[in-house]
Amino acid sequence: MGLMLKLNRAPFIFILSAFLLGISFSWFPVWMVVPLYIISLLLFAFWWRNVYVFAAIVLCLLGYVNTEIRRDGIDDNYRTSFALNDSRISVTGLVDEIVERENGYRFRLSSPLIKFNTISIDFPSILLFAETNQEISVGMKVTTTGQYFQIQGPRNPGEFDFKSFYGRKGIFGRIYTDETDMMTIESFELTKIQTVQQWIRKVFKEKVGQQFGLLTALILGDKTSVDPEIREDFTNTGVIHVLAVSGLHVGYVLIILMVMAKLFRLPWGWDRLLIIIGLIFFCFLTGGKASVIRASLMAGIYMMTPITNREGNLWNTIFLSAFILLLYDPLYIKELGFLLSYAAVASIILFYQLIQDILPDRLRVNNIQSKSLQFIFGLFLVSFSAQIGTLPITAFYFGRIPIISLIANIIIVPVIGILVAVGFCILFFGWIPFIGDWIGESAWFITKSISWIADMFAQVPYGVIEVNQFSMINILTYFIGLGMIFIFFMNKYRKYAIYPGLLIGSIFIWKIAISSQYLNIIYMDVGQGDAILVRLPNKETLLIDGGQRFGSKDYGELVIKPMLKYFNINRINYLVMTHPHSDHIGGLISISESVPVDTAFDTYLDYDSWAYKSVMEQLTVDSTVIIHPMPGQVISISQDCYLTFFTPDPNFVKHTRNVNNASIVMKLFYGSTSYLFTGDLEREGEAQIIQFNEALKSDVLKVGHHGSKTSSSDYFLQRVLPKIAVVSVGYKNKFHHPNEDVMNRISQYAETIHRTDQSGALWLQSDGSKIWEVHWK
Repeated sequence: MGLMLKLNRAPFIFILSAFLLGISFSWFPVWMVVPLYIISLLLFAFWWRNVYVFAAIVLCLLGYVNTEIRRDGIDDNYRTSFALNDSRISVTGLVDEIVERENGYRFRLSSPLIKFNTISIDFPSILLFAETNQEISVGMKVTTTGQYFQIQGPRNPGEFDFKSFYGRKGIFGRIYTDETDMMTIESFELTKIQTVQQWIRKVFKEKVGQQFGLLTALILGDKTSVDPEIREDFTNTGVIHVLAVSGLHVGYVLIILMVMAKLFRLPWGWDRLLIIIGLIFFCFLTGGKASVIRASLMAGIYMMTPITNREGNLWNTIFLSAFILLLYDPLYIKELGFLLSYAAVASIILFYQLIQDILPDRLRVNNIQSKSLQFIFGLFLVSFSAQIGTLPITAFYFGRIPIISLIANIIIVPVIGILVAVGFCILFFGWIPFIGDWIGESAWFITKSISWIADMFAQVPYGVIEVNQFSMINILTYFIGLGMIFIFFMNKYRKYAIYPGLLIGSIFIWKIAISSQYLNIIYMDVGQGDAILVRLPNKETLLIDGGQRFGSKDYGELVIKPMLKYFNINRINYLVMTHPHSDHIGGLISISESVPVDTAFDTYLDYDSWAYKSVMEQLTVDSTVIIHPMPGQVISISQDCYLTFFTPDPNFVKHTRNVNNASIVMKLFYGSTSYLFTGDLEREGEAQIIQFNEALKSDVLKVGHHGSKTSSSDYFLQRVLPKIAVVSVGYKNKFHHPNEDVMNRISQYAETIHRTDQSGALWLQSDGSKIWEVHWK
């Protein structure tokens, strides 16, 4: 049956499309939604007798209202969490997950009751962090006190949005306890499912030993005991999906249930009932994970189709299951697992047959004589077909394409299937002497083999391609290109392949022409420190300072490296170290060790600190050109883009005792726009550069010394006259920066003041004539 005919016989494609349209309206601004619904009402007025128009409007409205209700509930919890932020509270809740961390434990409490002063607050769930476990286990009731913090969204471009991720799971805050906080623990009767889960973990640990973590992840979806190295290897080889209990595992369970139905010789109809009950039990066993429910729902619907005396239609099954899930929670549409699951299944159904059709007859799976080769090649085509659909999603969310996964999946996925089967054998027959031990040892050997195979593939050079900032335009181009390839291999339509090719060429030309004009400046949020990334119009990079490094917190690793990766930067052309204090150069230690730097600008100070010496030694080893700029010096760094330096004056630097006043102060010009960077310059240093008068005038000012009372004097601001002022400062820092009087003074000159402690990073973009903010969140 042809693809179009199958889609025509899938009515839920229409139902789901109308419902998705309504969901999408929920993210549109009101001024766009109102006209759209006015148009819908006009359509209804003219074609109210048309059942399709009526159904489409109703479904669209249902999707919109359902999403708004769900989002309003989350927004209410966000507001409550914001009001509680950084407050001392007490909490009581049931432990339903325990994760061991490097410096303690993380507990997830369900249905927590939070008490703040005289107010009691309910949240669906909350995260509790403690230094010790105190013999806590799943199902126990815990009461404790601690410091409450809301879960924040991304602070810099390219960072993961934990706020949205946890918010959709009903988690809006986290509580930190220390040794002074008393914790009361009460035993609580486990549910029957929790009892079964605990028994399964115990059996696996007894029979398999330290390698039991992989089995608990595959059977229960509990990844807390999986070796971090295995996780990393699975991620790098593109098989991390096997750790998330999903369609693959439901497929194995479905096979086991079908075999059981055959063994017990259940009559037709009753075998379907056994499968449905088994799938429902598996959903409960894995904790009702969304991925398991998705796959079980698809499998259940398809298995029940023959009872209705209708021919099974996989497309209708997919659309119906997606509609049911989105009706329950429309925010599933933003879950990565939801997108990957349906993209993989739809891609297999669509592309597997298309690939078969364009292959020579002798290479088609059914025509291969060897059964083993037929199985291997068939598995390869299934994996390849799934990756066609999931590749753009993976690239968009993770910024990488694991090429090696095509081969890794062929080997690891079947072995994972064997391990799942062996895992169930342990549960069914592990109690039998000798046999149980033999099965356990087999599971240990298979687990070690999987770990070795994954590690081997992870070591393959160029097995992963980095593709950061894979945008919606890239996704569109990808699918147009995909269509062009399939059209080219179809002799009947080959002559039409040139049209999508021309469209792709046009998209790339316009994208290059538009993007190459812009200057991008990102004032990063690095806490109580400075770090600014400048992406020049010619795609070269200027990095100004690198944030701080103290203890295990290295802003070079935490913020700057991910930022460089986000912009596909593997080389720093110009590095400016405004002055050698650790809150400005601490993060540059890890950056200089991993990213080559062509030219570095430094002050005339011979500063005696480990951080400064470490950076300078690494730059020397890498043969980086070190420049000590002079006041008034102008350096061109790109077409229409140059730097003018106002400090440091070597004579002034030698006589000042304040390192802050030895900061490099420079102005970046692009076209008619200008940006002044001041490091930690204070009043004494400002007095030295006011002689430049009009030359100091700038559109954007990076406020000196984090808004300290010792900076931003009135006579200095009178000469700069900034339109935008940026204060790089840490939340509730011990120095109480920025100073309120300084902020009031700056507000008399600047139209806009941006504080990184309040709003995160600021991303400015310019075409050389005007400046605008990029709303990256």
